[in-house]
Amino acid sequence: MEASWVGIALPCAMFTLMFAMGLALSTDDFRRVASTPRTTIVGVLLQLGVMPLVGLGLANALALSPVMSTGLVVVGACPGGMFSNMFVHLARGNTALSITLTASATLVTLFTLPLWVRFALALFSTGGAAPVEMPVLDTALRLGLLTILPVGIGMAARSRWPGLVHHERWLSLPSVGMIVVGAASEATSRPDIPFEAFLEGAWAAGWFAVAAIVVGLALPALLRIGARDTVTIAVEMIVKNTLLGIVLASQAMDFEALIPIFAFGLFQTPGGILLLVGWRVLERRGWFGPRHPGRD
Repeated sequence: MEASWVGIALPCAMFTLMFAMGLALSTDDFRRVASTPRTTIVGVLLQLGVMPLVGLGLANALALSPVMSTGLVVVGACPGGMFSNMFVHLARGNTALSITLTASATLVTLFTLPLWVRFALALFSTGGAAPVEMPVLDTALRLGLLTILPVGIGMAARSRWPGLVHHERWLSLPSVGMIVVGAASEATSRPDIPFEAFLEGAWAAGWFAVAAIVVGLALPALLRIGARDTVTIAVEMIVKNTLLGIVLASQAMDFEALIPIFAFGLFQTPGGILLLVGWRVLERRGWFGPRHPGRD
């Protein structure tokens, strides 16, 4: 009964939240994103190119088992998730860029994630692994139905009835509450994990989270991408669609590969919130000058 409730409540709450995001957006927001394609390209390359390499490096440095090493690479190769859109939206970051990065990275992941897993399996010599087959296309379609579609509906509704923008917060906050309750309920149904193995996976996942924040902030800043967009990219790098990785690992590898993926879930939400809260505090103190939404 609980699983059925969660399975219905989470998609409905996410759809409502993304509709509310659409009410807060206009076509001008996406025009500004399109006017700086370099930012989107950098964000996608960091998510799907650099972070899997970071996972490989950490796995070697920490001497993880072959299967757990592959699981950490899976974490690195996953795209940003819908929660990143939610966090960026609530913190008044660049929501249009966040949605664009999530959608773009998810489409590219259809090709890159299986390749990274095959490479990791070969590199760490796990042997005997089943061919990598996963419903990535179905997952990407569901992601699109829960992000792009409701955002588009919300934007169309705002264009038709501009006054709806004042109801955005009244839709967003209850949706966030429902998502948090549903995610907590879902977490209690996860299988038991040996404590020592979980500690090893959590140690690796924690370092990976730190690396995601550092890389996500440092590289865009070095490329002279604005603070608002830099923080948005960093949030996309740490708040990931790990469900995609769980599906892949459960189908292609041993259960041990799931441990760093589950463990990373302990860090991605606090990491994303920390990034955005820190940015808002520094912004209000004038560290980044006046706000120019969507601009580098």
